[in-house]
Order: sequence, then structure tokens, then C-alpha cells
Amino acid sequence: MEWGLFVLAVLLVAALQFAVWRRLQSEDAGTPESGLAESASPADVASSQSNASVLLCPACGAENDADYRFCRECVAQLQP
Repeated sequence: MEWGLFVLAVLLVAALQFAVWRRLQSEDAGTPESGLAESASPADVASSQSNASVLLCPACGAENDADYRFCRECVAQLQP
């Protein structure tokens, strides 16, 4: 009986982690960069990305939105 409850708890935690992961993936899909039309030329994509305010992480060099306080890749604190 104890093993059954343990297995049930592990499955519940795994399901919750999967749900959170899916939620985070769907929020990333809603960013303006991913909403560009598939027929957009590379020049259009480059100009739309250069207009957005972007912060580069001093630790890993990843691009982050201007209102982020921490890097989305390495979680280092970004300079304001």
C-alpha cells in the first residue's frame, strides 16, 4: 500500500511538472517575434527585431526583453 501511494505521488508531481513546462512553452510562443508571418522576408524580420528593445546578458550573452530583471537563459541579474 505504501509503494502504491509513493508511485501515485511521483506520477502526480511528474504531471504537474509537465503542465508547468507546457504553460511556459505556450507563453514563449506568444512573443511578438514568433507572431511574424511566415511569408515575411529576412529583412523584415531583422528590422522588426532591431526595433524591439533588447538587453544582452553580461554573463552568457543571451538576448532578453528590456523589462527583464534576470536573464532567461542563465538567470544572472541584468543591468538596468
